[in-house]
Amino acid sequence: MFEFWMAILVAVAGWWFFTGLILWSVHVVKGRQPFIFALATLLFLVGLFLVPSISALNSVTGVVLSFTLAIVLWGWLEMAYLMNIITGVHHMPCPKNATLTSRFRLGLGTCLYHELGVVFTGALIVSLAEAGAMSVIFWTYSTLWMMRWSAKLNLVLGVRNYNRDWLPSDLQYVDSYIRRKPMNGLFPLSLVVAVSVTVWVFLLSLDPRPIPEQIGLTLVATLLALGVLEHLFLMLPLGEGRLWGWASPAEEPLAQHPADPLHSGLPSQT
Repeated sequence: MFEFWMAILVAVAGWWFFTGLILWSVHVVKGRQPFIFALATLLFLVGLFLVPSISALNSVTGVVLSFTLAIVLWGWLEMAYLMNIITGVHHMPCPKNATLTSRFRLGLGTCLYHELGVVFTGALIVSLAEAGAMSVIFWTYSTLWMMRWSAKLNLVLGVRNYNRDWLPSDLQYVDSYIRRKPMNGLFPLSLVVAVSVTVWVFLLSLDPRPIPEQIGLTLVATLLALGVLEHLFLMLPLGEGRLWGWASPAEEPLAQHPADPLHSGLPSQT
């Protein structure tokens, strides 16, 4: 039981710390960003190199390292987008009278290269990872990917809250693709599916099985639960910005816009 609670703690701490680290990296003085991104890129390449050996470790240590490695790889992709390094083909605000179809199409254009990078990195993980450690790298990465896509769809369809200030100035045009609505038709379905899968994976982790498998399932289930929480942030004014107030280099905390905040955390929603 101790291992179970430690896995939850590791997942929550990793989500909180790496989300804040990405936000801090994006909002630091512009002159330092090339160095930060170069360092992150080196870490990303080292991480890819380590995928075969770490994923082959069928132990608790191997599972935790696999989980952490997936978050590091994902974090680099999010940083590349938020630093306006890997984005898309379209860099203009959404036309005011755009139809929903046009909003989706143009919105995808703002992050097309980034999405291709996500697919390519996922393919690399599949080709490099061993079957050991329950393929925790793959399932962690896939969870982050699917939860982010769910959040993106809800953002385009309409949400009540998001932290607009967390978008860097170079990406402020992204704000125009996000509709303000108290609810959209997809959100309840997204929430029900996400909660159901989360409960199912948590129940799987409680079945009698080797400890590394239990830990791996618990880590993924906790990440799913955090994704559900981030979905709730989109609709409920919970003041989530205070969780990462330390991530802003400004003297004052990031401003909250109750009517329209954007959360771009690790299971990223931008």
